[in-house]
Parts: sequence; C-alpha cells; structure tokens
Amino acid sequence: MGQVSVGQVENLEDLIRGLGAVLEALETTCRRQIEAAERQRAEAREEAQHSQDLLAQAIQAEQRAQEKLAQAVQQLESAMNALRAAQAALAACEARPTDENGDKPDCSGEEAAVEEAQAAVEISQAVLEAAQAEMEKATENRQRMEQRVERANLALSKAEQAFERVVQECTSRTEKVRNLIDMGKARLAAAQSALEAYLASNPPIARFYQWLRWRPTQGKPVTPDVIRERINLSRDQQELLQEYLYDRNPSYRSMVNKCRSEWAAAKGDVERNLINRKARIHLSGAFGEQLARFALAPLGARIETQGRTLVAHEGRYTRTDLIVHDLRNPVILGRGEGMAAPVGGSLAFEVKCGKPNYLYAQKDHMRFQTEGHKEADAHCTLCSRDIHDLPPEREKELREALRAAGSPLVGMMPAKNDIDQSCLAMIHRHKEHDLP
Repeated sequence: MGQVSVGQVENLEDLIRGLGAVLEALETTCRRQIEAAERQRAEAREEAQHSQDLLAQAIQAEQRAQEKLAQAVQQLESAMNALRAAQAALAACEARPTDENGDKPDCSGEEAAVEEAQAAVEISQAVLEAAQAEMEKATENRQRMEQRVERANLALSKAEQAFERVVQECTSRTEKVRNLIDMGKARLAAAQSALEAYLASNPPIARFYQWLRWRPTQGKPVTPDVIRERINLSRDQQELLQEYLYDRNPSYRSMVNKCRSEWAAAKGDVERNLINRKARIHLSGAFGEQLARFALAPLGARIETQGRTLVAHEGRYTRTDLIVHDLRNPVILGRGEGMAAPVGGSLAFEVKCGKPNYLYAQKDHMRFQTEGHKEADAHCTLCSRDIHDLPPEREKELREALRAAGSPLVGMMPAKNDIDQSCLAMIHRHKEHDLP
C-alpha cells in the first residue's frame, strides 16, 4: 500500500473544491457568453429580415417608377405626334392660295393648335424628366438595399458561427472540468481509503490526525490544561506537523526547500553550521507560529495572522501573531484579568520560542507587541518552556513585565531545542509521499 499523508489528502480536497469553484464560474461565464451570442444572433436575424423587407419595398418602388417612366415616354410620344399633326395642319393652311380679294387664308386656329401641342410637349418632357429622376433614385435605393441585405446576411452568418463556437467551446471546457472533478473525486476516494488504512495501522499518525481534526466539546469551557495539551506537541507529533506543513503551506515548503538547497550546496562544516543557525532562527520561528495556529484555530470560527495595529503613542505598527475570532466555547487561558473570553469572543497571542536568555532579551519587544492584543477579550504571550530555565529572579521580572502589559507569559510551547531539532531533521530529511 502506498503511503499517503494527511496534507496530501487535504490538498486533493482543496483541488476538488477549487475545480468546483472553477466549474461554477465557468458555467456562469459561459451562460453569459451564450446569452450575449444569442442576442447578437437574434439582432442579426432581425436586421437581415428588416433589410430583406426594405429591399422588397425598394423593388416595388423601382417597379412603380419604371411604370411611371414608361407612361411618361408614351405621353411624350403622343404629345410629339399631336405637335407634328398640328404643325402639318398649319403648313397646309398656310399653303392655300389667297382668295379673290387677295387675302391670305385664316390659319389662326391651326396656329393655336400648334401652340397648345407645343405646351403639351413641354409638359410631357418635364414629366418624363421627373420620372427619369425618380427611376434613377429608385434604382439607386434598390441597389443600396441589395448591398444592405448582403451585409446583413453576412453579419447573420458570422453571428450564427460565433454562437455555435461559443456553445461548442463552453461545452468542451465545462466537460473537461467535470472530467477533472470526477477524476479528482476518484483519486480523493482512493487517497482517503489509503489514509484510513494507514491511520488504522499507525497509531501516532492517527493521533496527529485527531489533533488536526479536534473540536472542543460544545458548551464546555476550554481550560489551560486543554490548551497545554493542544500546544505541547511531542517530537514525533512535531515531525508529522512538519510534513503536514510541507504539503499544505507553500511558504513553509519554500523555506524548507531553500534550506535543503543551501545544505546540499554547502562546502564544509562552517557553511553547514551557518545554515543550521539560520534554520534555528527563521524556520523554527515559522514552525512555532504554525504550531500555535493549528493548535488554537479550532477554538474559533475564524483566525487572523500577522494582523497590524497602530500603536498611537509609539507612532508605529505592531503585528499580532495570532487572533482567534468567534470563539465556539468559553476559553480560560489562566488566572487574572484578561485571561478568559466568552463564546463569540476573541483571543490574541504573541508567539515566542527561544532559549532562556533570548526570551529575557525580548522583554521590551514582547511588551510592545502586547499593544496589538487590546481589542481581544483575552490575550497572552505564548512562549516555549525555556522560560522555566531562567534564573528565578529573571523569570519573575519577565512575567511581571508582561502581566503588567496585559498579556501574561504562558510557557506552554515545546522547548526551543525540540523545535530546532524538528526543523533541522526536516531539512536533512527528503521524504516523498505517493498518492494512489
């Protein structure tokens, strides 16, 4: 059976949740894009139909103009024939000889007929010109409508193609994500089965899993003994937390990998000792904060890390390592004012792991950090058990300073040396997990 870690199973759970969120967002986006493409297609279809109607009207108008032009041509021809006939009659009249008195024939009627026929010709020519202009305009309009129909049909064709592409693309992509989710669920089921079998055969792993999944008993106050048990992990449990953080926390994994790379490239004991020293400072500090975070986070519905608070009288900001909001149970951190919080309240913690002299040297800094705790219902400064190794008078001085500042020292964290050894072992250990 392949080994599977708690962190890897949770990574799969996160992956599936992430894919589910991607699918939901993708479906929403696709639905909007399909609706937009459908609107564009409907608009293009409406425009194509409207353009076709306008073309039909233009063709009818051109036909009517053509008929009027033919009538105008016919009317002009009739007027011209009438003019020619009137002119011929006038010529015949004028060609008659004079009478016995020597008078010329009276052709006034024929002259009037010619004038009337000429006027009719002029009117017919004007009507013809107007009909020709109307015909040209109707033809131009019909040609424009033909071009409009062509463009509208092209736009409709493109809109239909775009709609089909959007539907096909959305269908393809959502299907791929669904397949990935199905594959992820199958992997998760296999991983969970392997994890359950692994937990059943490995009590330390099972205890660590229970530690991660722990929730306080509903309605029951959480006492200092419970917190001490939560936060004081054994070396074996610290090793498992190291692996869990490596799997689950990219920032922590990056710190470990950087130390491993530097260790692999180190030349000689001097460089290795420097790497170990940096790890004891930086990696151990990060691990201590994460230990406190996972130990105390189940107490509330929401946690906040490295929250900034402006210290007005100092004119600068302080960062609070851990704030637990919306407590599920009443919590008692210890005796004294500011050491208990109700359901729905909050807890604030400064986390400090270090050797005795380091803890003493951090007195002023820790006292300043307590300024960020004031808004919480209960607050304290969590430190490693090394506090107990200080000379009695120094331990008393340090405790009184922090109590006076409002966040008493609570020495529940594992010893600094244990945390250091856990971190160094993580750097020097290259362990791989296999998922089913």
